[in-house]
Amino acid sequence: MSAIIEALHIRKLFGDLEVLRDMSVTVEEGEVVCLIGPSGSGKSTFLRCLNRLENIQGGTIKVLGEDISAIKEVNRFRANIGMVFQHFNLFPNYSVLGNMTLAPVTLKKYRRQEAVKKAEELLLQVGLSDKRDVYPVTLSGGQKQRVAIARALEMNPKIMLFDEPTSALDPEMVGEVLDVMRKLAQQGMTMVVVTHEMGFARDVADRVIFMDNGYIVEEGTPRELFEHPRTERCQAFLSSVQ
Repeated sequence: MSAIIEALHIRKLFGDLEVLRDMSVTVEEGEVVCLIGPSGSGKSTFLRCLNRLENIQGGTIKVLGEDISAIKEVNRFRANIGMVFQHFNLFPNYSVLGNMTLAPVTLKKYRRQEAVKKAEELLLQVGLSDKRDVYPVTLSGGQKQRVAIARALEMNPKIMLFDEPTSALDPEMVGEVLDVMRKLAQQGMTMVVVTHEMGFARDVADRVIFMDNGYIVEEGTPRELFEHPRTERCQAFLSSVQ
């Protein structure tokens, strides 16, 4: 395996507020890394830095061997990184199929016919073949998030970033989204997941990182971190959420 993400000594500030403090994370190809921790600990900000949605004030981030701060064609770079947000971010005025084919066709990566064929394959994969021509307003939250995952996969990304993908869902819809993510992990997709779903992190992650106040407090395998947390802060957090 080789490192597909190298984030070294990252600092991120919003004005005077330091949100990430000397944070270093390396992700290997095919690895599933889950970031857990209290709200406001910097997890989602770190994820956004990996995709150049936020610029860093210190350190370096290399993705697929490239220093991302030096990349001028950001859309080309982002084509390799799928990102799934908490609130779906589907375009309401496009059908499900339109949402999925817009980026690949616009960015000249596919002809429309190719994009439609791949979209139909992905909708089958996430169990939504019958929804290709409907609009997002008609979908449940779980269906919207599965469309959002399929849309990200349409670009053939090498990495998938998930920013609390189930936190806006009703509890009964969480499972259907986590099932899609489990299948992706089984297929060998490199994934970085910010989540409050401790069961998913325990079952699917290769490595779990616990963050608090902009720092990595500790990290390890799911077994190490959940069964034998080393720090009092991690112990207290896990006892409050499990």
